[in-house]
Amino acid sequence: MIYFDNSATSRFKPRQTLKAIRRELLHSANGGRSGHNDAVATAMKISDTRTLLCDYFNANEVIFTKNCTEALNIVVHGILKRGDHVITTVTEHNSTLRPLYNLQKNGIIELSVINPDKNLKINPSHVRRMIKNNTALIALNAVSNVTGVENDVGKIGAIAAEFRIPFLVDAAQAVPHVSFDMKKQGISYIACAGHKGLHGPQGTGFLALNRLAEITPLIYGGTGTNSDSVYQPHNLPESLEAGTLNAPGIIGLGESVRWTIENLDKITSKIKRLNDRIMFALKTMKNVEVYTPVGTDTGVISFNIKNLDSAETSDILNKKYDIAVRSGLHCAPLMHNFLGTLEKGAVRISIGYNNTDADAEKLIEAVRDIAEYGVR
Repeated sequence: MIYFDNSATSRFKPRQTLKAIRRELLHSANGGRSGHNDAVATAMKISDTRTLLCDYFNANEVIFTKNCTEALNIVVHGILKRGDHVITTVTEHNSTLRPLYNLQKNGIIELSVINPDKNLKINPSHVRRMIKNNTALIALNAVSNVTGVENDVGKIGAIAAEFRIPFLVDAAQAVPHVSFDMKKQGISYIACAGHKGLHGPQGTGFLALNRLAEITPLIYGGTGTNSDSVYQPHNLPESLEAGTLNAPGIIGLGESVRWTIENLDKITSKIKRLNDRIMFALKTMKNVEVYTPVGTDTGVISFNIKNLDSAETSDILNKKYDIAVRSGLHCAPLMHNFLGTLEKGAVRISIGYNNTDADAEKLIEAVRDIAEYGVR
């Protein structure tokens, strides 16, 4: 199968990642829970991955989670209190929108949601205008998982820092296409998935913290520390990592991050080249509407074929051409409502390191064929 669904999860996994996961499974030990050699070795490898990610984002601490969704929820439920005001955007994933809208529905927070501009970006000046005396959080995705458009995290972070407002960035689709420096960019929290652009295994994610104010835990339980108390410890990272960690996944993620950093230029140049080729072809096809703006090169392209539901197009690509893409609303209903695609969704191509020039040409020919002969 030709796999163009890398925004859901990357198909390519480095060889050293697979070896590390297998090694950890064969020598399973619970890091931080026992004092024997294997448990200590596991704990040290987890710590190495934590340090690697702290350095990569210029963060003060990293909390491991099972995915980006959990990382976002840790912040939303961990820092907000009754009467707080939150600023977010139409471009967000439901991982951000659902916890925020639930808090609003229950009368706990006040929520302001910003529309993107004509280029589908969030204008920093609009964020500034939304700030109130009780604004307690700005939540923004760095790259839209629908359109691939990159927001100006640095400018918005500067505004957040000016008003001393915590700034939460959803980086699930941004890493490694976007470089982050949490301290320079005024970012308080970065939530990220390990299994997408970082080429790690599913079941891995993390929350990078620059702001170390206390966060109320989402989950309470064993941490291997302060075991004489029935109360959750306050020290990071243990306070937010109750229960057994996914040691094979985290250690595998560490290998994936190292490989991604070492090969970043090759990854980004390849994805940009394929992105530009596919974008140009789609933009010149009859009966094809492309929602991703020209000049966007993060590897995410969304489109529809005239008179076809996105699910129909995706199904034809799968069954007739053996090409995997994503159709539907991509867990981003407000963005699809803004684009006018709430009823039929959109077809999303997401390019990864696994893809080749031949893959791109086959995809282009398949879409052209469907657009010419498959339109009712």
